Amino acid sequence: MRSAALALVLVLFFSACGPTIHGYSLRRPQPDESRQVAELLDPLLLALDLPSLGTIATSKDCKIGFAIVRTERVNIWSSPATTAPCLYFTLLVTEGALKIQPDHLMATMAHELGHLLLLHTPQSDSPAFTVSAEDWEAIQAQELEADRFAVALLKRTQALYHVGACEAMGEFLRRSVPDWYGAGVSSRMNDAVTRRAESADADCASTDLASPPWVTPAAGIPGAW
Repeated sequence: MRSAALALVLVLFFSACGPTIHGYSLRRPQPDESRQVAELLDPLLLALDLPSLGTIATSKDCKIGFAIVRTERVNIWSSPATTAPCLYFTLLVTEGALKIQPDHLMATMAHELGHLLLLHTPQSDSPAFTVSAEDWEAIQAQELEADRFAVALLKRTQALYHVGACEAMGEFLRRSVPDWYGAGVSSRMNDAVTRRAESADADCASTDLASPPWVTPAAGIPGAW
């Protein structure tokens, strides 16, 4: 596994006012941070039958964007393919996420890949209590779908490459409330995350969910592979 191959392409984020996401500033990753993320991302890509980071790094095609979000809160965001610069997708990983156990970090990366490949609509950053009931249900449906995708992908990754664990999805979701939302979490969000964790546990224990709901890569990441 060529962990150093994770591309650093941050042109999209560096504007005159400085790059931010949800109010947090971005920075370039250190080499050890790139290696840490690459070692977990590469098996997920391979399990999806996509090119490895080594193949991507040595080709003349698009790269993968990567930046660190300056906050100790634990989260990962993603953005889909772009043409200028040419990126398959971009991962934005918080400083706090880099400190959690590897299985949990891998699980949340698998979840983000689910959002990308399933063509999910980006969520509103409005507080949970300001989102309409209809929008809330749509958001939670996407989250559950990405969770199911992640659990199936983690099962496949563990079977093929002996890394990751499907149990990590439910474990990560349970810790996400204090790690991201803190004491101010709404009851609606707390209940939703609890249901998602229980669903992830059930999917992990099930023998019926043997493989992810695979999609054609080119449909999920336009022109990427």
